[in-house]
Amino acid sequence: MSASHAPLEAPEQEHDLSLSRLIVVSNREPYEHRLVKDHLIWERTSGGLISALDPMMRRLGGTWIAWGSGKADRDVVDEDMVVEVPPDAPTYRLRRVWLENGEVKGGYQGYANQVLWPLCHLTLDRVAYRKAFWHAYQAMNARFADVVLGELADKPGFVWVHDFHLALLPGLIKASLPNQPVAIFWHTPWPGPDAFRILPERRELLESLLAADLVMFQTQSFLHCFLECAKEFLGTDVLSDEHHIEYKGRRTRLAVRPISINYHSWAERAQSPQVTRAMDVLRNLHIFQPTVRIGLGVDRLDYTKGLLKRLWAIEAFFQQYPQYRGHFTFIQIAVPTRGDMEAYRSYRELIRETVNEINMRYGTISHPGSAQASRWRPIEFREGRIGMDTLAAYYRMADLALVSSVYDGMNLVAKEYVASQVEEKGVLLVSHLAGAAEEMTDALVINPYDPEGVADSIRQALEMPFGERRERMRRMRAYLEAHDIRAWADDCLRDAGILPPQDSPALE
Repeated sequence: MSASHAPLEAPEQEHDLSLSRLIVVSNREPYEHRLVKDHLIWERTSGGLISALDPMMRRLGGTWIAWGSGKADRDVVDEDMVVEVPPDAPTYRLRRVWLENGEVKGGYQGYANQVLWPLCHLTLDRVAYRKAFWHAYQAMNARFADVVLGELADKPGFVWVHDFHLALLPGLIKASLPNQPVAIFWHTPWPGPDAFRILPERRELLESLLAADLVMFQTQSFLHCFLECAKEFLGTDVLSDEHHIEYKGRRTRLAVRPISINYHSWAERAQSPQVTRAMDVLRNLHIFQPTVRIGLGVDRLDYTKGLLKRLWAIEAFFQQYPQYRGHFTFIQIAVPTRGDMEAYRSYRELIRETVNEINMRYGTISHPGSAQASRWRPIEFREGRIGMDTLAAYYRMADLALVSSVYDGMNLVAKEYVASQVEEKGVLLVSHLAGAAEEMTDALVINPYDPEGVADSIRQALEMPFGERRERMRRMRAYLEAHDIRAWADDCLRDAGILPPQDSPALE
């Protein structure tokens, strides 16, 4: 066992690894600054990674290193490129990394988002590999490494890297500081060897990840795929079990830690007066009759979320069960993402066109020209970002939520819906290809590639007796309450050896 593995085995560290020296590293920053009409404003950024890590950092403190992507980010940092956050009540440091234009276009937009993202999500026809992307990705990771090493030069700490944008970072850090404790959490799925072999740099990525002391995955199946890739592409030097890999004299620990949400925050918000008022506003906005049942989808406009297949399934539902026309509406909230990439712009347009075609085919107007006139559309398509109270209102009022990802690391929408179902009347439908399906075992599990099967599951959810709906939802809510985001963060840090074991007094 190498000396660099020691921090994972015992709470006593070679260096002072107090929680104030927790160093989180990710591509996306938790807060960004920009100018609006010459006024400097700040915003909390979106996404599951931010939702998971920002509460942890607020509670524990430390430093978060991330790309300064906001237009006015440089205007607020000190000489060390640091700003205290959250801006309204600072509790930790945000140290910003400045990327060159070529690193953004080639490393982030190119290699990370056009190669690794579709590869990990098994949408191989969307992989757009360029050798120049790889060189830019190397440069981007090297720039992050310089900032991390500069941070460590001031005072030791524990480095926790996040996600596929920074796969080379563990190896770069260890090359300079072999005894530096490093962990990485892989938020996306990990593909099996048959898919991973198409990546020319597969060996470089694997060796960098195995330089870390600890590698964490969302599910056991993703961990297993990683093990198989290591054995396949690194050869006979690999020795492993389900918890460790030994490679070239180094021992790396492996762990499964499904990411979660702040259960109590969502549950409390869903019961708040403002959310109750928002539900009435939304019913008026969508001109819902009291008897109309509501389905809900909440997704980024990303092809991995299976939106097109979901729309086909909804059309199949109205074909197979015409009695629900006029009595069931599906609301799709679509959040823009990566709009600077042509593949995403084209996908957005295709989704819009498909929604319009289905609404033209099945929509109706009752009592036209009279005071009682009303419109019904099978799909209400709401594109853009919405506030947390509005989202909680949609979650609470929906009779079912449909998560139909073609492949997903976790998908926190499934968990947010369950936490917001305070009346316990809704039904969760979740793709068997999303990590959430392994935990939300009382959901109806669907296959996004089978539109008629999904249509039948929608009917099953709408016709499920209230008692069964309540029991299923109650069990999922109890599970989430026990496995919330705080438990996830603490378990990850216990895996890393910088929090005491589970049976020690809880950290407050």
